[in-house]
Amino acid sequence: AMTTPKRLALLIAVLPVLSTTTADAWPWRHDPLPRRRAESRLTSYRPYVVAPGSIHVHDGDTFYVGAETIRLRGVDTPELGQSKSAAATRRLIQLLHSGPVTIVPRAEDLYGRTVADVYVGGQNVADVLRREGFQKPVPTGGWHPRT
Repeated sequence: AMTTPKRLALLIAVLPVLSTTTADAWPWRHDPLPRRRAESRLTSYRPYVVAPGSIHVHDGDTFYVGAETIRLRGVDTPELGQSKSAAATRRLIQLLHSGPVTIVPRAEDLYGRTVADVYVGGQNVADVLRREGFQKPVPTGGWHPRT
């Protein structure tokens, strides 16, 4: 039987994942009216530097700086719970905590995240993750929802 502390630990582990799931992912929700794109909160595409201590990593390709969510441009790592997800997350933490982080905003995605090129020590973080094998495999052949 699961004890109360174990249940609480499980709930704490699952909440961040549930809170990042959009309403569109739930099958019972159907909105017959087309949605309008929200106004972009991204006010500047100028590069800026942040201290490693101000960064909180969510997964292998997403992190937070204060209230802003940053999504690495150019790499798609495994989602939380998938194979190599924890390793990709650990590697992103290592990279982002190895020196001052330069963020170059490029766009805002449909989830309101800032999509950015991110550099540490002159290296593009997405390039490092791809080179080290953390890129999700691209489906080949057969039906795929994005094709």
